[in-house]
Amino acid sequence: MTPVELWDVVVDGAPLYAAPRDATYGRALARAVEALRDGEAACESATPLPEACRRVDRVVLAGGAAGHVRWDSSRVPAVCAPEPERCAERGGLAVLAGARGLVVDLGQSRLKILAGDGRRWSSPRDLAAIPISTRPVDGAGRAALIAFVAAGLRAAAGAGCERIVMALPCEIAPDGALGTCSYPWGAGEPIVEAFLAAAGLGAVPTLLVNDAELAAIGVAEDGVAPGVTLVLTLGFGVGGALVERAA
Repeated sequence: MTPVELWDVVVDGAPLYAAPRDATYGRALARAVEALRDGEAACESATPLPEACRRVDRVVLAGGAAGHVRWDSSRVPAVCAPEPERCAERGGLAVLAGARGLVVDLGQSRLKILAGDGRRWSSPRDLAAIPISTRPVDGAGRAALIAFVAAGLRAAAGAGCERIVMALPCEIAPDGALGTCSYPWGAGEPIVEAFLAAAGLGAVPTLLVNDAELAAIGVAEDGVAPGVTLVLTLGFGVGGALVERAA
C-alpha cells in the first residue's frame, strides 16, 4: 500500500486541483493517470511519484464524489467501488481487527466517525468557523477545528474506546509528523494530540493514516485483482494510493 500525492499533478498545463468539477473532470483524471503510466506525470510541487505508478493496471474510484465522475480513458479501465463513500470505514474496521474503537475520517469538507459497534457520527465542516487555511498557515479557525473534532470524538466514543484509527487529508511522515492541507495546522504541528486531549482521549493509542491510503485498504478488503490498482478518492479534492497484489 503506497500513498500517491496526485492533487497537483499537472494536466494540460494546469494542476489537477484546478480542473473544473464538471463533465470533463473524468477526462482530466484519466489523462493524469495515463501520464503516470507513461512516466510523464509531474506535480506542481515537484513531489516525486512512486515508480509503481508506471505499472498501474486499473483504477478504483472511491469517496463521496466517486459516483459523479464519468471516467474517460480507453487505456486504463476504472470502476466505482461498492459504497464508495464508505471505503475508508471498511479499511479502518480492518485495521481495528475487532478491537473496541473508532474509525475517524477527517475529510476536508466533513468529519465522519464509525464506532466498532456500528454507530456513526457525521458532521459537515463549518467553513465560516474553520476557513480554508492560508499559506503560510496563520492558524485562523484552529480553536474551532479542535472543538469540532473533539466533539465528534466524545459523541462517538460513548462508554469507552480502546483504539483509534484516524484518517487525515495530508501527507504523514513515518514518524507521524503531518503535512499541511486545507485545515489550519502547520507542517509538523501536533494537532492530533490537541484533538485527543480536548476529547479526553489522550491516553488512547491512535494510528494516523492518510485518508486515501485508508480507503485503499478498504478497497483491498473488498478484493482486488493481481497487479497494481490505483485507488482515487474523490471528494473535496483528489487523493490516491496504490494497492499492489502479487499474482
